[in-house]
Amino acid sequence: MIADDLTTQGAFALYRAENAHRVAEFAKSANADAAIAADFNDYRQRYLRKFQDFSDSLASLGLTVTRSGTRAA
Repeated sequence: MIADDLTTQGAFALYRAENAHRVAEFAKSANADAAIAADFNDYRQRYLRKFQDFSDSLASLGLTVTRSGTRAA
């Protein structure tokens, strides 16, 4: 995984959702995880800001973003 902190994971999830077509193409490569991570890294700051804005918007409504108690291995 890219990193363990919630904001980075949220940013990565947002990147994957907004760039599903790119992720699908990278997934065809021999080292898909590395290709996806490298592409995300190019856009990291943008998605960190977008996710933080999203999280702040939820907070202004009294909602919070939390990590689920179960994690995929």
